[in-house]
Amino acid sequence: MSHDFDLIIKNGILVDGTGNAKRNADIGIQGDKIIYIGNINSHPDSDFIDATGYIVAPGFIDIHSHSDFFWLVSPESESKIYDGVTTEICGNCGISAFPLKGQVLENKKKGFNKFGLDINWQTAEDFFKRADEAESSINRGFLVGHGNIRACVLGYEDREPDNNELIKMEQELRKAMESGAFGMSSGLVYPPGCYAKTDELITLCKIVREFNGIYATHMRDEGDELEAALSETINISKESGVNTQVSHIKTWGEKNWWKIDKIESLLEDARAEGIKITCDRYPYTASATDLDIILPDWVYEGGTTKEKKRLGDPFCRERIIKEMKQEGLSQEFWGTIMISSVFNKDNRSYEGKTIAEISKTLKVPPLEFVLDLLYEEDCRVSVIFFNMSEENLARILKWDSVMVGSDSSLRSLKGVLNYGKPHPRGYGTFSRIIRKYVNDTSILSIEEAIYKMTGFPAQTLGLKDRGILKEGFFADITIFDQETIAEQATFTDPHNYSTGIKNVLVNGKLTITNGKHESIMNGAILKK
Repeated sequence: MSHDFDLIIKNGILVDGTGNAKRNADIGIQGDKIIYIGNINSHPDSDFIDATGYIVAPGFIDIHSHSDFFWLVSPESESKIYDGVTTEICGNCGISAFPLKGQVLENKKKGFNKFGLDINWQTAEDFFKRADEAESSINRGFLVGHGNIRACVLGYEDREPDNNELIKMEQELRKAMESGAFGMSSGLVYPPGCYAKTDELITLCKIVREFNGIYATHMRDEGDELEAALSETINISKESGVNTQVSHIKTWGEKNWWKIDKIESLLEDARAEGIKITCDRYPYTASATDLDIILPDWVYEGGTTKEKKRLGDPFCRERIIKEMKQEGLSQEFWGTIMISSVFNKDNRSYEGKTIAEISKTLKVPPLEFVLDLLYEEDCRVSVIFFNMSEENLARILKWDSVMVGSDSSLRSLKGVLNYGKPHPRGYGTFSRIIRKYVNDTSILSIEEAIYKMTGFPAQTLGLKDRGILKEGFFADITIFDQETIAEQATFTDPHNYSTGIKNVLVNGKLTITNGKHESIMNGAILKK
């Protein structure tokens, strides 16, 4: 053998990310690439890792992340890399780091000022310049948010764009795609995305298709109107020809659990028709988002300032209460919502408690408490909803169309990102997949699980030379003990890194060594 290796991984059990059966083999690395896979006998001058008894897999790819701004605050990306992640895709759910103009720029500056982040860019081009100059321990790619595009042109108004405004939206999208975005995301339950009509989305998705990008969508509904929302998504994909990714596919709310058969059928029929549609999902039966998502859409119209004004207006408040009471919200419903984080230190005692618990303690009706809290917190309250079916989750993870994504930003045990009681998926998504759904329940084989976390998302995104252990591919590699890998983050004690991951390489550099972060910043900004 004539190869010169910088690093050799010896005696590992390779699960290569293709779905093929695991096998024993060595890996030879030179620079940032894998240059040999096979049997390597003697290279005394090369550094080596003894992977005897360990799984050697491609670095995990988090296809659904929200670290758009946080990675600039914490380039170590600890919660991600300690979970085996070497690449994350940001800009999901219609919310992205670019473009930023007008009210959306002011909102982001205000929101991230507390983290010490200077947002000094507006365009996609300027963001990527900033990103290329920044350091990170892992790789990142970015989607452009439809919500950002719409807010830059229309603000937070509940109306359709006129022809000139639609042209401006198209221009913003083209600029983002030309700068390197992998596609466009939408968040059709959040303002201003919730005000967009189907035709608007089809028009924009045709542009995404021109660039061979993906359309990742947080659909218009995941509960009562789930079938209609999925049908709309399929129609958008069909009419535009775009490759579509359904974000965190779920049946939200116990009364909607039975719809699992219907959505499986809709997806299968669409794929049989030749429509390119895939999904991602995190391995938990609780979701996390903003508390004001439960309010009627008209409350958000015009942006946060107007939303807060409506919450403080007696007439509007009465209207909100009347409309929400018509939905028949029960005490059980309020018991499924846990306050995750607030900004006002005087309200920190609410974190980790359900609205039902707080309401009972304060002797205030739950809805009254919610409206008061949102007003006090300038509408910035994060919550966790416990309302999904474990049986449905296990079934969804088995679908051929589904891969794994955390739906979370990075966190840290230190500094400004150690706050609140965030959803544990930000720390433990990928280790939990292996611990629970491979080891404990055998829902997935180790080969299936790794494929859903590596090769499948790479293929979906069109990532070149990543996601698979293959000669000529980038050396993004996660080495772990299958028997001991486990998430340590819980809902009551979320700030804990996963265990069982021995080594992580990013672009050929050993970044986690024997479970310890080496502060190596070898991550790359990936572009379409």
